[in-house]
Amino acid sequence: MATPLADTLRHSFEDLLLGPPQFDATANLPNMVVYPVFPSHLAPDPPDVVSLTQAMRRGVRLSDTGIVTQVHIDNPLPSAVLVGESDILVGPTQLRAVQFSCLVPPGRRASIPVNCVEAGQPTVYQAAFTDTAACPWYLRAFKLEQLSRHGDNHQHRIWDRIKEYLNHTGTVSSTQDVCAVFDQFGDDVGDLSRVFPLQPGQVGCVSAVGQDLFIEIFGDPEMLEERYDQVLHSALVEAIAHPTREITPTSQVDGVLAELIDASRSSKVVHSRSLRDSGRTQVFTKGAIAGSGLVTEGRLVHLTAHKRCWGYGRAFTEQLPELEQQRAQRATQHADLFAQLDDDYARRRKRYRSFLRKLSPSRTTTDEPYVDTIDEDDSVDDLASEPMPLSGGLHEFFLRLFRR
Repeated sequence: MATPLADTLRHSFEDLLLGPPQFDATANLPNMVVYPVFPSHLAPDPPDVVSLTQAMRRGVRLSDTGIVTQVHIDNPLPSAVLVGESDILVGPTQLRAVQFSCLVPPGRRASIPVNCVEAGQPTVYQAAFTDTAACPWYLRAFKLEQLSRHGDNHQHRIWDRIKEYLNHTGTVSSTQDVCAVFDQFGDDVGDLSRVFPLQPGQVGCVSAVGQDLFIEIFGDPEMLEERYDQVLHSALVEAIAHPTREITPTSQVDGVLAELIDASRSSKVVHSRSLRDSGRTQVFTKGAIAGSGLVTEGRLVHLTAHKRCWGYGRAFTEQLPELEQQRAQRATQHADLFAQLDDDYARRRKRYRSFLRKLSPSRTTTDEPYVDTIDEDDSVDDLASEPMPLSGGLHEFFLRLFRR
């Protein structure tokens, strides 16, 4: 029997701590503070998993199935590939965002669930996706909440949300491309990224943006390093696109990991049918929190979550002395740990880079579309949606059609 997600998170979070807060002391960005998440120790061996971006450079192929909600992935590598929640898939076809994190085992061909995030662009059957991009947390938070509450992301609601988002941020896109917001604010995102550098051994971060907390944690620091720009930019673009002078105080951040454990007690499993044996993705919601966690063999691989802290915001300038004090205290308190992580991660990173250099396809990919065979006795996913009834007009149309 699988371990409940809450137990896995409790075990994983026992070894985690929040590091010194990162912020712009000049107050040019007064609505974002990032709290790096660190492990208390690192095992000597790096993972034998690669990020989707690294995998695509080494022969993994993603192609458009012609179906808005599905993308085909062909992994010819002798290593598993981590496909992250809300990874934006970019190519000469309609942009898609991955619904939830999943692991694609070595040598596997599969179908992964996605959502369209570019309503005005048609699909191009079998067109290859060539890159990945960040997804703004505004949309990620909405998708997480929809998935955890209702078991599905209704496509039309996502399109409506993107349209509202682009209008609110003053972003123009002829195809309603959610990534156009990075074109609008890309220069500022690039310049301000320097305020929040990745630290050796870091496995995640809690990004306080205005009165929201955006949480992303990986099981291994190598996975965060490969995706850190996307992780950071997802949050940073929100701080720039929605400028305020208030920020969620540290008191709301300190207990958020314990709150995630509590919220995940009522988690539900979501599946990519062709990847059921490679890990369990569980979604959860409670109060102001919604999240998703990918677990394999009782170990956390990737967690993303959002917490609304509306009504708790305080002026950044009022909190600046406290933030500076906490930064100094935590840096001093954990100085020995950070030095040890620096040394341990340098050795692990060297081994992981060697692993990546030797990684090559064990077979060629194929252009043939993936067909997901479903056995009659297959169990239905825990969150399978009930069929929606036809509208009155459609019902009358089909009655007239079949009466002819």
